[in-house]
Amino acid sequence: MSRSERLLESDIKALILNRLKAKKAINSKTLLMNELTIGNFARRVDLAILHEGKLIAFEIKSEADSLTRLNGQLSTYQKYFDKVIVVADTKFIKKLKILVPDNIGLWEVKKPIIKVIKRGKLNKKIENSKLLDFMDVVDMKKLASQVKIDSNNSRSSLENALLPIPNSTLRKGVLSTIDRKFSLISSNFLTMVGNDCISNNHIRYLSRYHRDRAVQKEEANRAKSFWLDFDSHIQLLKDDIKSMNSLT
Repeated sequence: MSRSERLLESDIKALILNRLKAKKAINSKTLLMNELTIGNFARRVDLAILHEGKLIAFEIKSEADSLTRLNGQLSTYQKYFDKVIVVADTKFIKKLKILVPDNIGLWEVKKPIIKVIKRGKLNKKIENSKLLDFMDVVDMKKLASQVKIDSNNSRSSLENALLPIPNSTLRKGVLSTIDRKFSLISSNFLTMVGNDCISNNHIRYLSRYHRDRAVQKEEANRAKSFWLDFDSHIQLLKDDIKSMNSLT
């Protein structure tokens, strides 16, 4: 393949999204997260989605990349996501068939298609400490206040205060927070592409920084409405905490 024909990361992201669309693995309610940082900004996930309650990470290895950091990336991603999938250029596949464990998916990029080599498996549970990494301090402050958990305003104090919440309940709160952060840009992107084939030129619109003032204002209003309406989640949280306390 000549240099002009090489697939860049944005090309592969477009192929991934087109495959997911074709397989009906994403829809209007799916949240798309481009270059999502995790682990106190130590890692950047190339592409992630939240679909039907499951967090899925895609690590891309284009022809221009190397596998030097892959082991560390996969080790981290498995702690944060329900499923991890490596999407790689054909030149890496022979080596990756050996390196990538069976619980991690492996897709081969063969322009213009993607071939599934390993499907991978869902993780059993994401630990509370990792779920909390998806939340900003402001989100944790509001959550702690709503469930009447005492804490100061430091991140470490808030994390310690929220860690005892049952995993299933914390997960619901975190997924709601992710929805608040990414639903607007995801819905705008999916509406924009419609039934068209997604191209590499579309991918830039998934950036949270590629927004005009009107979109920023709308997102701010959605954030305000989210926390005003959060009472619907609070009773569940209180019941879980009460149940947890009764066992101690």
